[in-house]
Order: sequence, then structure tokens, then C-alpha cells
Amino acid sequence: MALTLSDRPMYMDEWKALVIGALSVAFGFAGVGLLNVAVSPISHYGGILAGAVIGFFIHELAHREVARRQGCVAGFVLTQLGLMLTLFSGILRSMHVPFAILAPGYVAIYCRGFARDDLVAAAGPASNIVLALASTIAASMLGYSSTAAFLAGFSAINAWLAFFNLLPFSPLDGSKIMQRNPVVWLVMIVVASLLAF
Repeated sequence: MALTLSDRPMYMDEWKALVIGALSVAFGFAGVGLLNVAVSPISHYGGILAGAVIGFFIHELAHREVARRQGCVAGFVLTQLGLMLTLFSGILRSMHVPFAILAPGYVAIYCRGFARDDLVAAAGPASNIVLALASTIAASMLGYSSTAAFLAGFSAINAWLAFFNLLPFSPLDGSKIMQRNPVVWLVMIVVASLLAF
């Protein structure tokens, strides 16, 4: 039987899917450098791991909760293609390729009535922008230290999660925000870009 890769959802317990998604995002952004966390947890790579776990969880749960508050049923699911592209990005990042696809899954949303999909879409990257901005400010106050390096890694992964998700291509969050509210999208992607680059 031939193995085929598709963007089919991989159904499992939501929390398990979120953990797998967050760890894949950490690897997708840091590559094999993530192994340095075992030697030095309070380091740039330690910040990337912590930022991936916290930032990814908050990003996806923000989507889910905004959707639920609009009367929708929502939950995070992994996808085969998204997970493979995220892991493949980690291999490329290990070879110093400066781009990463961090999209191991999505929040599946089912609504009976009208829902503001731009608000749902904006909730995830907005949370990453806040996390990146807060950790950047905190790192700048500490000067050169292992804690500052940790916070810089935390900021870097969250800034990239925001920037990547705000790209105006379907099915990314940016396409939904830009269609309904281009000014908000422009402000968000400019801030995310300044934080990411």
C-alpha cells in the first residue's frame, strides 16, 4: 500500500495534538539547535522552546475561545501535510535556511450562524505579537545575560509565528484579516515584521 500525504486532519485528544504541534513548531524554527536546551536550558534555544510551547498554545487557544464566544464549536487538530512541512522546516533551518513554515494544524471551526472570521483569525497572531513585544522589552532591560538570551529566543519564535500567520495567503490568518479589515492587517503585519526582522 503506497503512503500518500494529504492535508487530512489527524484526530486525537486536543491537548495531545497541541503538545505535538508546539514541539514540532519549536523544531521547525530552531532545527537541531534545539538539542542545546539539554545542555543549557536558560539560553536562546531554551527561550525558543518555551516560546514555542507557550506561544503556540496561546495562539491556538485564542482562536478557539474567540470562535466559541461567537457560538461556534471549535478545537485544534493536526494535519498530515502541515506537520510534515513544519518538521521539514526544522531540517532546512538546521542548514541555515532563513524561512520556516510553522503550521502543524489549525483550529477547526463549525458555526451554525454568522461569525466574524477576521476576529477569530486575528486573535492568534495578536497574542504572539503581545508575547514577542513583552519579551523584547524585558530582554532589553537585562543587558547581556543568559536570561536576556532566553527572552530573545522567546521573542523570536513568537514574532515569527505572528509574521508567518499574517502572510496574506489562504488558509493563513492574514488572508482572512486582510479581506475584512485591511488596515488592521497592515498594522499587525508591520509590527510583526519589525519584531521578527
